Amino acid sequence: MPFSGRKTGVMVAVSGLLLLLVGLIAGCSERVLFRAGRNYFPLSAGRSWKYALGNDTVYVEVRGDTAVLNRGCIQVDRNFAPEYYITSPNEVRKLIVTTRPRPGGEDTVEFRFGLLYWLPPVLGNRYQDRFDTTLISGPDTIAFTHLLDIRVGEIETVTVPAGEFEDCYRLEFTETIVSEDTTVINWVEWLAPDVGVVKRSTGAGDELLVEYR
Repeated sequence: MPFSGRKTGVMVAVSGLLLLLVGLIAGCSERVLFRAGRNYFPLSAGRSWKYALGNDTVYVEVRGDTAVLNRGCIQVDRNFAPEYYITSPNEVRKLIVTTRPRPGGEDTVEFRFGLLYWLPPVLGNRYQDRFDTTLISGPDTIAFTHLLDIRVGEIETVTVPAGEFEDCYRLEFTETIVSEDTTVINWVEWLAPDVGVVKRSTGAGDELLVEYR
């Protein structure tokens, strides 16, 4: 009888652990499904965001549909300067314009829609956007490479002046431009479901969401 009692106790403990494990898995699956169904970069016309960057204010507003390079896109004004995005269920692309000074003017090196986000974000994913060309400088040719490396680092809760946002993806960006010299820029963005960017950390400081609609 004592042995039978111990056996029953072990079975009850194992059953309890299994139920707990099933509950945890179900909870995790529910959060994964929730995040997969959310829009982490909403760009419907009329939406706007206000950010604090130190003592400065950054205003972002979706203006609406337009066309660039014979492609339908969305115009977004950032402090009244237009930016252009192409969105789909799988990705977001942003218009990249890179120029190079020359005597008497400048040359356009890039004018294209480069990959910015893969959607939906997946924890641990890493992806790149790369552009290569050759520049002519007098008798010389110079290789030009523009590389954007993005890593989906963590899922976090972020607190900013606009409130507390759960299920935020932290995206880590490294932009590298190689030509006559090499320039490397790093920044981090936190994207909240159905809100978009709630925080951005750059060399200029932290850009924090104050209000949005």
